[in-house]
Amino acid sequence: MGEGGDLHLEHWIYGVSYDKGYGIKAESHGLNAPLYTPLLSNQFTPVRMEKTPDGGARMNARMIHPATGSDEILLSLLGRGEPDEYDRPTIQNHTIIIPAPPLRSGGLTFEQVETAAQEFQRQFPKASGRIDPISLQRIGPSEARKPTGVGIRRLMTRAAVETLASRLLTDRESRTLVLCRESTNAYRNTLLYRLVELLNLSEEIPIFPSISDAPTLSAMNNFRLAIAARGVRADRTWTLLDASLEEPALPRFEGKTPMYSRIAEAFAL
Repeated sequence: MGEGGDLHLEHWIYGVSYDKGYGIKAESHGLNAPLYTPLLSNQFTPVRMEKTPDGGARMNARMIHPATGSDEILLSLLGRGEPDEYDRPTIQNHTIIIPAPPLRSGGLTFEQVETAAQEFQRQFPKASGRIDPISLQRIGPSEARKPTGVGIRRLMTRAAVETLASRLLTDRESRTLVLCRESTNAYRNTLLYRLVELLNLSEEIPIFPSISDAPTLSAMNNFRLAIAARGVRADRTWTLLDASLEEPALPRFEGKTPMYSRIAEAFAL
């Protein structure tokens, strides 16, 4: 972290290197890779590419994981990588280490981090080896900021958000698939950011692995929250929650009034 409100975020890029296959192809100078990369060792690319009508393939999903302790969060941008030596489409995972305190205080958002990461990718599309950290500036204390979760009302009903909150508060090991029928990747990515910022970063619910697309069956149980456009095969540990739910499916968890108050505030705007 630098002076004057600047943040310097360590990051790494996992993808295909020519003639070498998948692996970590780039990492920032100050990254302590052995501390972070094992957290994603079995799920660097836990989703399938989507086929397009013209026969192509696309990838656009987001993953959020807790890092060691509660002071850092891993944000992974899953997208198309460089074609391999046989010109086949590949997946790239760009993971950024985010300090949790500015996210909790509202001085930083996932979307700000994503914007900075995408700008890095635009400038260095073939990044490899040692790379610079991602630099961005936090929102100053005097600057107006939107309440946490603002805009979520356009993505998911209040009844569904309250049900998800109650489920997470009641069972800390629960797994929930939020069903957003016919939704786009961008829609689900934004919903993931809003949900995590609204529910998790208050510390009432510890941060947990979540993803904005349906994971592969082998990776499914590495997550506790998945957002998908259609139902997927899963075991009995998973509950399906429709994002358009009209009435809460669970009673409110007693003693967590601030959580439900924040949800009400987000839906009032």
